[in-house]
Amino acid sequence: MSLVPYEEIHQNEYAEEAAQRFTFIRLGSGTAELHGPCPRCGHAIRVPVVDGVYKTFWPRRRNSAGPTPPSGNVRTEDVICTCQEEHPGRQEGQFGCGAFWSLEITTS
Repeated sequence: MSLVPYEEIHQNEYAEEAAQRFTFIRLGSGTAELHGPCPRCGHAIRVPVVDGVYKTFWPRRRNSAGPTPPSGNVRTEDVICTCQEEHPGRQEGQFGCGAFWSLEITTS
């Protein structure tokens, strides 16, 4: 895998890919974790999600005719790449490749 340079960047496609490839794991009441490859750099990341009991997650879609999330309380979770792998141009103390996106999570 080639090194992707660090760049703070958002693309709607990141949410689409994350929704398809990430695994949503419940850790306990009101806590969960998203696991999957960063849609930009491909490195494995884990993202904690806290607050409420979760059913599933959906990509945030703007002006899209994609599937409709199930009914329930929907909240938006901002996600950033948290990988520990090296990315040229990343400053000391930072992590990830700079990619960020939003997922809509349905809670009950």
